[in-house]
Amino acid sequence: MNSPVSAPSRTLVRRASMAGFFGTAVEAYDFMVFTFLIAYLSPLFFPSDNPAAGILSSLVVLGTGFLARPIGGIVFGRIGDRYGRRFALIVTISGMGGATILMGLLPTHATVGILAPVLLVLTRLMQGFFAGGEQIGSATFVTEHASAKNYGILSAMTPVGFAFGGTLAPLVVALTTSLSSEEWMANWGWRLPLLMSLPLMLYVLFLRARLEESPEFKELADKHEVQSSPLRSVVKRYPATLLRVIALSTSVLAIGYVVPAYMPLFLQQEVGMAPGTTAWVATAGSTFAIVVGFASGFMIDRSGRRNTMILGLGIILVSMFPIMYLIKATGGNLFVTALGHMLLVGLAGASAVPVYATLTSAFPAAVRYTGAAIGFGLGSAIGGGAGPYLAGKLTALTGNSYAASIVVGAAALLGIVVIATMPNSNGNAAPEASLTTGDIASADSDSTEDSSLSPKMA
Repeated sequence: MNSPVSAPSRTLVRRASMAGFFGTAVEAYDFMVFTFLIAYLSPLFFPSDNPAAGILSSLVVLGTGFLARPIGGIVFGRIGDRYGRRFALIVTISGMGGATILMGLLPTHATVGILAPVLLVLTRLMQGFFAGGEQIGSATFVTEHASAKNYGILSAMTPVGFAFGGTLAPLVVALTTSLSSEEWMANWGWRLPLLMSLPLMLYVLFLRARLEESPEFKELADKHEVQSSPLRSVVKRYPATLLRVIALSTSVLAIGYVVPAYMPLFLQQEVGMAPGTTAWVATAGSTFAIVVGFASGFMIDRSGRRNTMILGLGIILVSMFPIMYLIKATGGNLFVTALGHMLLVGLAGASAVPVYATLTSAFPAAVRYTGAAIGFGLGSAIGGGAGPYLAGKLTALTGNSYAASIVVGAAALLGIVVIATMPNSNGNAAPEASLTTGDIASADSDSTEDSSLSPKMA
C-alpha cells in the first residue's frame, strides 16, 4: 500500500482551482455560444423555406460536437494518464479555442454553397474532440489537489466554471445584439461572440502554463506506476464502474444541455421571446447556477454525494413540466420566465456537482483520466448530443410544446436509478491514496474487475 500523497500547498490548490474553473468556463462558452447564435446561423448555413427545418439542422450540428467527445476522451485520457494532466489540458484548451475561432471566420452558404455547412460541422467536431479531454480532465486535475474535507467544494470548481461560461456566452450575445442592428448581426455581428474565444483561450493558457503536475500523478511517475495502456486497463478491470459512469454522465448531461440549450429555443419559438431577451434570461439562469453549484459543493462535504444528487434530480423530475407550462401560460412574462429558467438551470447545476465528484473518484489515479473521460465522453454523446435534438424532434412530431420535459424527466429518473444501485454512494471523501498501488500498475494483465480493488463509486 502506498503512503498517502502529501497535501499540496494552498497556492498550488488555488492555482489548480482557478485554471480548472476558467478552462471549463472557456469550454462552456465555446460550446454554448453556438446555441445562442442558432437563430442567426440557421438561415446563413442552412437556408430553407421552413424555419423549423433550419433550426433542426442547427440542432443536429449542435449534436455532432458530442459525437467526437468519446474519441477525444480516449486520446486525451491516454495522454493525461501517460504524460500528465497538465500537458493534456494545455492541448485541449488550445484546440477548443482554435476551433471556435475558426468557426467565427467561416464563409456562409451564400459564399461557398454546400461547403459552408460542411465546414461548420467540421469545426463543431473539432470542438467536441478537444472538449472530450477538457472538462473531465480539468475536474480530475483539480480534485487530485483535494483532501477529504474539501473534496466537494473543489469538485464544484469544474461544473461551476461551466456555469460561468454558460453565463458569459449569452451575456456576450445579448450585449452584441443590444449594441447592433438585426441586419448587422445577421451579416457580420454573429462572428464577434465566436472570435471572443481568442482572448479567453490565451488567458487560460497563461494560467495553465504556471501549473505544476497534480500530486497524485507525480507520485505515480516517481514510483514508475504510470500505465502504458490505460484504456485496456479500464475496460478489463473496471467494466461495471465504466458502465455506471456512462449512465450517470448520460443522465446529468442530458439535463445539463437540454435545459440551457433547448430552453432558449422554447422561449423564442413557443413564447415569442426575442433572441436578445432570451440571452438575458439565460444569463440570469447561469448566474444563479454558479451560486447553487457552490452551495451543492458545500452540501457534499457535509451530507454526502448521494443525498445531494437524489435531492437535485428528484426536484428536476417533478418541476420541469410545471415550470414550462407556467412560462407559456403567462405569455412569457419576463419575471416568471426568468425565475423559472433560473430554477431549472440552478437545479441542473446543483445535480452536476456531486456527479463530477463521483466521476473523479470512480477510478484509481493510474487510469482515472482515461476512465472518467471515456465514460463522460460517451455520456456526452448520448445525453448531451441527443438530448436537445430529441427535445426539438419530439416537439415537432407531437406538436406538444412541453415535450422537452419528457426527455429531462427520463434523464433525471435514469440518474436516480443509477445512484440508488451504486455501492457506498453517500461518501464525500476524496479517493484513497491506496488505490494507486502496484495492483493498478500491473493492470495490463488479463484480469476482471475486482470489487476489493475497485475505487469507491460514490
